[in-house]
Amino acid sequence: MHKWLKPRYRQGQAFYSGVANLAWQSRKRPYYTPVLFLVIKHYAERFNLVEYINSKIEWDRSQWKISPGILALSLIYVCFLSEDGRIPLYKIPDHLRGLDLFLLFGQPLHPEDFTDDQYATLLERLGQMGNQEFLAGLINQVYNLFDMPRSLDLHSDTTSHIMYGSYPMCDIKGFEGLVITWGHSKDHLPNRKQTKTGLIVDGNGVIRFVRVLDGNESDSTWNTQAIKDLREKLGDDIDLYTYIADSKLVSLPNLREINNGQKTLKFISLVPSNFNVKMSAKVRKKAYDSDSWVDLGMCCENTKAKDRATYEISGFNEPIEGKAYRLLAVKSTSMMSDVDEKLECEKNDLVKLANSAFPDDFKCEPDAQAAIKKFQSTKKTSLFRLSFEIVPIMQEKKYRGKKPKIPRPIEMITVFKVMIREVIPDTDKIDQYRQREESFVLITNVPETELDDGEVLRKYKSQGIVERSFSRLKRPMMADTLFLKTPKRIEALMSLVYVALLFQSIMQAMARYRAAKMSNLPKIAYAKRKLENPTYDLMVHLFRSFEVVTTGESREMSCLVPEMDEYLNLILHLADAENC
Repeated sequence: MHKWLKPRYRQGQAFYSGVANLAWQSRKRPYYTPVLFLVIKHYAERFNLVEYINSKIEWDRSQWKISPGILALSLIYVCFLSEDGRIPLYKIPDHLRGLDLFLLFGQPLHPEDFTDDQYATLLERLGQMGNQEFLAGLINQVYNLFDMPRSLDLHSDTTSHIMYGSYPMCDIKGFEGLVITWGHSKDHLPNRKQTKTGLIVDGNGVIRFVRVLDGNESDSTWNTQAIKDLREKLGDDIDLYTYIADSKLVSLPNLREINNGQKTLKFISLVPSNFNVKMSAKVRKKAYDSDSWVDLGMCCENTKAKDRATYEISGFNEPIEGKAYRLLAVKSTSMMSDVDEKLECEKNDLVKLANSAFPDDFKCEPDAQAAIKKFQSTKKTSLFRLSFEIVPIMQEKKYRGKKPKIPRPIEMITVFKVMIREVIPDTDKIDQYRQREESFVLITNVPETELDDGEVLRKYKSQGIVERSFSRLKRPMMADTLFLKTPKRIEALMSLVYVALLFQSIMQAMARYRAAKMSNLPKIAYAKRKLENPTYDLMVHLFRSFEVVTTGESREMSCLVPEMDEYLNLILHLADAENC
């Protein structure tokens, strides 16, 4: 009997024929690839990202099924896939299903080719390479590859990232590397270990410097190191830039570092309350006493919006360790309104507390006076004082025990009730409170000939640009919660997340620059707003309408929202991705 007639052989042949048929059918299954991914691919190609990583990482082509550059690019794509920021490496194949991988990577790949072992090896090698060298090689190319004007403003801040795991190696004395440990959690989760990110973006929102920080590194230390790194990176051009940061920048060591060199880094920051013998309080008092406020009106972002705050400013020149600085006291109508609300709340809370402190009547007047004295002694720091009166009240005496069969004669007694007579504001304390709460003090070394007081305030109020970058960094990207086992891998993964954030910042900056140059921008009904000053979130919202449908060998563009079809070329133009 021939072997192909044997039952066992025929069953095996049927099995393999079925597998081949399933593989053939899978090729006919349509794939839906968001156009946003093609924009990200276009950005990566402009940076030669895949080739750059392949040239920097040692890899054996016979051992790596997928090149390190492709693996890294897939992790960057994943940053745009997740909605909750939680993607373990072993689940990445699940997120790649349904996408045209040949279109995204230029190679015939399958989702199962992307294994967690390969990712672990990639991150180990990338960690050995050093994320600062890797990121600097990309960031330095931005303004050479994208046609938009440079910004000389540098906004700096830090944020924290929650970690899961014990990481005992970080507790070993002398450990060199990223230290994952407890620190001040900006996520308000002090029971979790963490790492931090130090980020500097320019006035366009484009990343200019980024570093993974130890979980317990202070913002003041970050600013010191950032100034040193900027001095090395910018060289002789350092005096052209203005470094803008929060109050953690302002310390005597940091001011010395700013002035340490032939050329001085210009800066703008907020004066903390305890700096240099409470200089902030002294400047505010001088401004209120001199009443030399200059009305700036609505001077900051989005002045066309309703109920925007107006500002007043008063400037002074003060020396610190022999160097001249400008100190600007600023107050705003929104802060004044907040103070009024807080004062009203404190007044009402004090009255409620007093009413609850004297719920019962007193049998004698000395007891009532003693209770009043005790209450007032606990409220010495209050902004309001209460005056009381003791009111005698006649009432029927109440007896304890069982009611007798023969009624007792009615006996009237006098009790004493404590009543609030008046709420008296402590004007001196309230004035000091107002000065402290409705105003703040900025410090800068920028000469008035370069920036007037209002321009200094406007630049400081633009600090939100780096905070908005953090909101994108933590959601919907993998940096929100991290699951890797070793600090080196975490640092390497963070560097790829920063590349994704860099692409996001470029997309927003290009869209805003090109939109500003266009007249008669359309009002897209789907977005319910004009394309003036578009954000990254708006661009993503617009791109969601478009996807590439791949069926076999053919590809075609699909628009999920018919009224958006005419705007695709405009959106691609804004993102500087017409050729993607």
